[in-house]
This record gives sequence, structure tokens and C-alpha cells, in this order.
Amino acid sequence: MKLMDCMHMAAMAGGTVLGKQPFPPISSITIDSRKAGKGSLFVALSGEVSDGHEYVTETFASGASAAMVSSRHAHRIKSRLSSEHHALIVVEDPLAALQQMAASHVASFPDVKRVGITGSCGKTTTKEMVASILGAAGKTARTPGNFNSEIGLPISVFEIDGETEYGVFEMGVDHVGEMDRMLDIWRPQVAVITNIGLSHVGKMGSMQVIAKEKSKLFHQDIESAFIAENSAWTSYIRKLRSVDVHTFGRLGTEGVSSIESLGIHGWKLVYHGADIHLRAVGTHNLMDALAAISVSQSFGLEPELVREGLEGFASVPGRSRITDGSVTVIEDWYNASVDSTTTILDYMGTLPWSGRKLAVLGSMKELGAATDSAHRQVARKLLSCDLDEIYLYGKEMESAFSELKKLGFDRNVFFTDDYDALQDRMAAQTRKGDLVLLKGSRAMAMERLVPALTSIA
Repeated sequence: MKLMDCMHMAAMAGGTVLGKQPFPPISSITIDSRKAGKGSLFVALSGEVSDGHEYVTETFASGASAAMVSSRHAHRIKSRLSSEHHALIVVEDPLAALQQMAASHVASFPDVKRVGITGSCGKTTTKEMVASILGAAGKTARTPGNFNSEIGLPISVFEIDGETEYGVFEMGVDHVGEMDRMLDIWRPQVAVITNIGLSHVGKMGSMQVIAKEKSKLFHQDIESAFIAENSAWTSYIRKLRSVDVHTFGRLGTEGVSSIESLGIHGWKLVYHGADIHLRAVGTHNLMDALAAISVSQSFGLEPELVREGLEGFASVPGRSRITDGSVTVIEDWYNASVDSTTTILDYMGTLPWSGRKLAVLGSMKELGAATDSAHRQVARKLLSCDLDEIYLYGKEMESAFSELKKLGFDRNVFFTDDYDALQDRMAAQTRKGDLVLLKGSRAMAMERLVPALTSIA
């Protein structure tokens, strides 16, 4: 984000400013008071657990340039401030004002080519691959990390500036109505639905509701819309949205004449005669790359730029990244759903490997009433994976353990809800030459195991 004037940002948000000029310029936006620093605009949001308005004075002490606050709290906060040069941007609703400010910012750059990406999993990797390709053609703004919600997106779009040619942003939804608010900010010309799975079904209620909400990304003005060729929801979305939906994948992505697995080293693709080495493992990452190629075609990019972009891609931490050592670890701990877990297990099952293969699976969260059946589905997938050791961690994984026992497959399977027990067991059982998959929902913090595994001699 480039330096911006406080008064200008207040005007975009439809707010008024309390304080005495001059105000220092704004160089970042945050909703986390702990991350506020020099140049920050702190947006005070009221949450279920805490209220950001209680931390405004702390953010100014850390060097924040301004705070956006609700009019209900403004004068109380103003009375606590130590300097008249602390700017309070006063609005009715800080979240709505942040979204309005972001929409105004985007509108000031009408020539930026816009890409939006949603899906139950694969959003971040697809975004990074698309941005890597488009970045070879021109300056590209992208979602930092996974700031992809109705809160994260309006912060993300301030990555756009006067030199930006392309914008690639994730648009993740976990409740009904969220996509509508994001489309008011970022209305993509080209959009991708990576997949539609059980993620967030606990909040959404059903797969059909998930499909309906995500498919709003394919708005009436869309120029190119892409969905995975193996999606069961393509026909439903085509009828629902009445737009021309294209598929991406081994068959759907045009110009890809050859795909060869390189095992732990990724994939080799031939695209319009250009040889591409994709350093990302698993079929799910291959599909993300094919989605990125399809997006690049919408903008008419040359095959050489596609090659440059994909070969410049590096796996995102926690998303199927390979960590080499005496024990090789597939770090896929950032999140987990039935689709992403079964896909990486399929990969593990077919991957040539001279040593043992171990899978460490943490619980899958936010599945609501589908929790038990989803974990039992993962157990049934484990039957066909030819793994040497299976470790199941978290109370929800007890359903998978019970299913394996019911099917007579409990040999070399360990279940625990205690992290220390899991780490001790793995430290004792893992040995040099093993390949270990770490997979689980973010709340399970499976990355804690990485130091213990990589230190094995």
C-alpha cells in the first residue's frame, strides 16, 4: 500500500475527522491492534469476544496514524487521547465504512484488469499462481496471505495503485450474503471457482447453499467464468447464473498437450510447445495451475509468460510445501476439508517412494452436522492408500478411527486427542527416509510437528 492522506481516506469512507491537522500519512490498514504500528489506520471492529474500540489508545501509542471508530464511541475515545494530532475517522459502522472506502479506492483505478477467486479449498494457491503469471506481464496486486473475507478483501484492495495493471483477489465466503458485499468492492472480469466442498457447511447449512453463495461470483457482467471440470455443480450454476461457464482441468484447459508427474518434484507440462516445470506436488496443485493457465488465456498472455510465471511459483507455507531432510515432510497443515484431504491422500498412495509413508491427519473443523460422516469418509479413503503408519489427532478424528476399526483396519493406526502424546509417538516411531504428510484444519496447528520431524537424524 502506498502512502495515503488521512482526510482523503476519511472522505472515501464517508466519515468525519476529529483531531488537529496535520495528520501523518497512512501506509497500512489493520483490524488487529497488536499489528498496528507507524503509519497504520486501525479500524475498530466490535466482535463477539472483544471490541476494537477498547484498544484505540494503544494503537496510537504504537505509532498508528489514525483510527476509524463508531460515532457511539468517538468522544469517549477522544477524551483519552494524549495528542490533538491523533486522527479519529468517525463513521456510523466501521466495517461498512471500510468496505465503502475500499470500493471507492477500486473505482479510482478503472483500467485495472480484475480477477476473483473463490472455492472451498485451493483459493490461495490458485491466486498465487495466477498472480505469478500475470506478474510476468505487468504489475499485479494480490491478496496478501489469505485476507479473503468481507473484512480481509477491503484491506487487500489497497494493494492497488496507479502502476497496477492486474488485480488478483481471493473472495472466500463462510456465510450467506458475504459474496454480495464483496462484489460491491471487487467485481471481477475473470472469475474462478476452484471447487465446492463441505468447508463451512456448519455455517451455511447445505452444499446447495454453499454452491449458490459461491456462484454469485459469476455475476451478470462477467467476461470469463471458470469452474473445475470435475465439479458436480457446473450444470446447477449454469442454470442459476445464466452465464457462459467454462471448465478448467486436464481436458478443459486448452493448449496443454502433455502432463507428466515428477513425483515429489512436481509436474512437467507442455503448453503450446512451452515446457513448464511446476514445482508443486499433488493433483490439487496441478488443477490450480490449470486454472491459472485458463485465466491467462482470458487476457491473451503468451505461452512464454505462462511458463515464466508458473516456474517462478513457490509453494505457500502450509499448502503442500515439501520440506526436505532425513525425513521428508509434506506440509499441508494450513487447512483441511474432505476434498483436500482425500486428494492429497490419493497423491500419497500413488507417489513412488523408497522409504515408508506416514500420514498424520488432524481434525477437519467447521463441518457442523456433517462432521462424523466426513471423518468416516476420510477413513474409507485411507483403506486404499497403502500407508505404513497412520496418526489421527483431534476429537473429531475419533470417528475416523472408529470407522477403521469397524472395517478391520486398525493395524499401525494411532489415535489421540493429546498433542504431546502425538509428538512423543511420532518422535519415537519416525525414522530416516520416511515421507510424512501433515494435514489438518488450521485450528489443529499441525505445523508444531515440523521441528520434531526434521530434527530426526
